[in-house]
Amino acid sequence: SMATSFTKASLGAEGIGADVNMIMGNGYTKGHAEFTLQELRESPKLRKIFEELYA
Repeated sequence: SMATSFTKASLGAEGIGADVNMIMGNGYTKGHAEFTLQELRESPKLRKIFEELYA
């Protein structure tokens, strides 16, 4: 699941005993598909992991 447990994230941040800035998105970013494909093209290590999982 891609769902975020905001309660767990908040308690985890509090548990480390430091001030943190939590940025919560809605799961969509303009241009996300092209960005992802470009990352796979540029990173041999990431591409290898991707291919091992999905090829």
